[in-house]
Amino acid sequence: MILPSFAVRAQQPADQEVNYQLAVIIGGDTMPRYYLREVTVMKRVSLTEEEIKKNKKLIRNIKKMLPYAKAARRELDIVERDVKDMTKSERRKYMKAKEDEIMDRYAAELKKCTISQGKVLLKLLDRETGKSAYMCVGELRGKVRAGFYQSFAWIFGFKLKARYDPEHNKEDNLIERITLYVESGRL
Repeated sequence: MILPSFAVRAQQPADQEVNYQLAVIIGGDTMPRYYLREVTVMKRVSLTEEEIKKNKKLIRNIKKMLPYAKAARRELDIVERDVKDMTKSERRKYMKAKEDEIMDRYAAELKKCTISQGKVLLKLLDRETGKSAYMCVGELRGKVRAGFYQSFAWIFGFKLKARYDPEHNKEDNLIERITLYVESGRL
């Protein structure tokens, strides 16, 4: 059975982009077709009372760093969208201005963070963006600067190239479970 589909254009205000909704005709009825965000179904996540008591510091660090990781994801999305069609010189100027803006907004607060909070932030950044901190810096500011930051971070025990892998790394799995609890409001 062949199901024809066609595009329907909804009326939009002039300042908004046009939204096309696809529909499919089934047995003479027109059925709208919607595309939903991908949802990952996982087994039930649990934390025991013992784990909560044992990892109070990690829980506190995740609660403190998670908003920064989410803000970083939003900023990265904006930057990637904005620089997509820029020339190299325009991109360099934009990135410098954006870096200064971000430093003005977050540097004072992040300087107060502990080393363990910084390590948690790197893991949460990878969780939110799907890229290691090294990859983000390399894409946005260049490999030389990423290498410099990696060398500097290494002195303090950080690994910017380390990836977040909750399936194979016990520490990352614990961070993931705690983060899911925090996001759902259970912690």
